[in-house]
Order: sequence, then C-alpha cells, then structure tokens
Amino acid sequence: MSKEIKVTETNDFKKLIESGAVYIDKTLFIKEIIDNNDDSVMIPRPRRFGKTLNLSMLYYYFSNEFDSHELFKGLNIMEQDEKYLSEMNKYPTIFLDLKNTKKDTYSEFIDRYKTIMSDLFKKYKFVLENSDIDVDFYNRIINKEEDSELADAFSYLVGYLKDYYHEKVIVILDEYDAPILHGYEKGYYNEIIEFMKQLFVTTFKPEPIYSNIHKGIITGISRISKENLFSDANNIKVYNITDSKFSTYFGFTEDEVINILEENDLKEKISEVKKWYDGYLFNKYTIYNPWSILSFLGNSDHALIPYWGNTGGVHLIKSLIYNLNNRQEILNSYENLLKTGYVEHINLNIKLDLTDLEGDRDNIYTLLMLSGYLTPAEFKPDLKDVKLRIPNLEVKGELESIVKNWFKGPLKGYDFTEYLYNNKLELFKTTFENVVIESFSYYDVPNNNNGENFYHAFAMGLLMSGSSNYEITSNRESGYGRYDLILKPFDKNVTAYIIEFKVSDSDFDNTIEEGFRQIDEMKYEVSLKDYKIVKMVIAFKGKKLKIETR
Repeated sequence: MSKEIKVTETNDFKKLIESGAVYIDKTLFIKEIIDNNDDSVMIPRPRRFGKTLNLSMLYYYFSNEFDSHELFKGLNIMEQDEKYLSEMNKYPTIFLDLKNTKKDTYSEFIDRYKTIMSDLFKKYKFVLENSDIDVDFYNRIINKEEDSELADAFSYLVGYLKDYYHEKVIVILDEYDAPILHGYEKGYYNEIIEFMKQLFVTTFKPEPIYSNIHKGIITGISRISKENLFSDANNIKVYNITDSKFSTYFGFTEDEVINILEENDLKEKISEVKKWYDGYLFNKYTIYNPWSILSFLGNSDHALIPYWGNTGGVHLIKSLIYNLNNRQEILNSYENLLKTGYVEHINLNIKLDLTDLEGDRDNIYTLLMLSGYLTPAEFKPDLKDVKLRIPNLEVKGELESIVKNWFKGPLKGYDFTEYLYNNKLELFKTTFENVVIESFSYYDVPNNNNGENFYHAFAMGLLMSGSSNYEITSNRESGYGRYDLILKPFDKNVTAYIIEFKVSDSDFDNTIEEGFRQIDEMKYEVSLKDYKIVKMVIAFKGKKLKIETR
C-alpha cells in the first residue's frame, strides 16, 4: 500500500503551514526580496509554478497585521540574522490579486474590479480616522459607484495606508496580466491596456520622493509591452525565466524533489518522476513543475499521469494560430515539434506585444515558452537562435491534446483514422462531411488564400487523434512536390493514405480531377513503397465539400 502524504491545493501560506501539509521551504525568497535594491520587481513565471503561494508568504512575513513568528518557526528564514528578522511584520502590506478578473467583456471586468476595490476599501476602513481623506470618494468605492477614478483607487488606498501608519507600504500584485491576456482573447485589449497603464503609473510612481511604496512585487506569465505599459513606471525591474535571480524559488530544484521523494519512501520513482515533470530550464537551473510534483505526492497511488492540465493559455494560442497569415508555416513547425520534441532557430521576445503575435512565429513560440509548454534546450544570454524543446512527458501530452481537440463540440467522440484503418471509407466520407457542415457553422471559413490552410488545419485536428495507428506527416517533400497529408500505418499490412486538399471556385468534379492529377504527376507515392495506397482528394467550397478516393 502506498504511503499517504498530506498535500493541500491552497495558495494561502498560513493555511498550508498550519495544515501540516508538504511544504518545500522557499522562505529564503524573503531574504532575496529584502536584499534586492529595486523599488519594485516583476517576476513572470508559468501558471501553477508557486507564484501566488510565494506572494502569500511575503504577505504574512511583512504585514503589520500579524505576528508571524510562530508561523515561520523552523523555516530557513528564521535562521537569518537580525537584518532580516527585524523586517517581519513591520510594514503595511496590501495584496491585489487579478487572476479572477478574466471576463468576457470590458464592462464585466470593470464590475469585477469594482468588487475587488470595494472589498479592499472595506477591509482598511479604519484609515478614515485620518481627516484628510475624501470620505465621499471612499464610500463611492465601497458602494461600487466610482467610475472616473476607478483605475486610481488602488494607488489612493496605498497612500491612505502610508499616511495612517507613517510607513511606506509593501504592494503585492498577483497575476497582473490575467485581465490583459483575456482582454486580448475577448476583443477589449485596447481598453484593458489603458486601464492597466493608469493603475501602474499611479501606483508604482517612478519618482522616489512621491512614492508611497517600500517595495512592490508583481507576478504574471509575461511582460506585456503594448504601448509601453511600464514606461511611466520605469522603476519596475523585470526578472524573467531567462534571468538567474529568483530562478530557484518558483518550481522545485532537482535536489528538493529527490529529498522529498526519499523522505516519503519514493526513491524508486525518481527517474520516472524526472521524465514526467522535470525539464524546465530557468536560466541555468533545471526546475520541476511544483504543481505536478505535489499532485503526484498527494495521489494515493502516486500515479505518473498529467496533473498540470491544459487550461491556461491554450485558447489564446489556438486563436493566434488561426489568425496567422503564415498559419501553415506554424502548423508545419508545430507538427514537427510533436514528432521531434523541439523547434529551432527561435529569437525569443520576452517583452510581448500581443498585437505583434498574429504574424510572428518567434512570438508564438515565445508565448508557448512563457506559458510553460516549451523550455530552452540550453541557456543563451542573448536569446537569439534558441532551440526550444518539450520539457517532459506531461507537457508533450498537453501539446498533443491541443491538436487532437483543435475544434470542440461536433468533433467529440469521432475517430476518423479508425474508419480509415478498418477501410470503412464510405463511413469516413459521410461522417467527415456531416462534421464539417456542423463544425463550420461555428467558424468563419476564410475566403482568401488562407482558405486551403484552414481546411488543412481542420483535417489535421481530426486525424491527429489516430497517431497511435499512423505516422501522420504534412507538407513534406515527396517525388516532385509537397503533399498535403500522408498517413503511413505502422503496420505494413494496413492501407496508407495520400490526402490532397483543394479549394473549388466552381466545379467540384474538375477540382477533384485536378487533385488526383497533382498526386500522380508529383509522384507523392514514392514515400510509400511496399504499402497498399488509397489516394483521397477533399474539395472544399465555403462550407460545402466533396470527397473522392481512388
């Protein structure tokens, strides 16, 4: 029977420590923050790499609301000298978490932000004892009635706390980019950028003489550079995963993982755990996914399965790919990534402007890296000509699932390669046609030169789920040209397929014939020697199609 290990999913440091659950000591992060000379720091990291828990730890250590000596008892920070211990519970500290502000419209975001501000202003209502505060404004925030100065409200509250305690404030801002990334997806990017620019410039004032902040600590997935979001708050120092500073505090080092496995009688699992959850390169340090390690420990069977989940960033990545002018290039390189485990010659752009993503391969793969789906194969300080690789088995499964589930709804439950594998060609044709008719009602089929790429990508999404039976390749050279798709079975007794896509302007029959002529004249079959071959042409016209095989 496996040993039961107590693990909790909470991001609240106090609750975690008091529960007695597994905790890998990261409290020397506090020391690093104290020693850091920057006014404010931003530390972008992939989702579920311990950002919120670390910020919660800082909150309980610095905030003058608590006496945290017992909470930190026995942890590494308590072994430090008086320079660090004297900072405990010294400062007014305010925590703003924006992860739950992801809304479908800008007005819904504003409503949510009003609620967050209302709750904070209620919590600190004691500052009204200071007679200099505009009580009407304070009450408008509490009652969610303020609009014109809503973006400034947080900075005002920071100032109120500084004046009340006569001590500069520590500001903790978690997931600052969550509403920005979601606003880009939902079509209100410009509005959310303007709001966030105002929040940053009023809160993180660059002139020390005017600043109410002792230290600011900000986290997110990436640094958003749109319209110089941080230009007017230029005292914020950004430490990306390519920087050495703070690299070992987000995620678990190999020594930390080995120690926790040995302590829990799981030493024999070390090599498999490494294959599944290791592989991230933060600067020069190899890092394990902390969420996955803790989930593995908490699983009563200690099963080696995916825990990380494919929720964060996937919808944005898919929508970006489908709006690319050079979409086919990205799809081809993505397919090669899944086959080889890496993609080469990427110039990383860690200052993301989402509006530049739509036409840029480098930016797409940079976003995949920042989101935790890829990692550099080796550290390159100049970030040029970088080779990115899939970190581990868990992430490889997530990347494959992006393709397998490219389209939702009507595709669920179909396995088209199974039909081909069993030579059920008529069932393949009728089902494929029905799914296309139903699916394309959800999507705008391009009318420009990208139309064929759209159909190609759609079919790839359908067929990739059958990769256990076939080696599926796309847009490779064979004979005298480049084929669209080839399905080469792993079993040589099974039929192989050459699939050509054609966009029809008028006559389906002529288009079908053109497709077969291309297959024959370009001799695509040379890569399928010793296989029985079926040639298939799929002709599309808007939301209609025709399939023929020979």
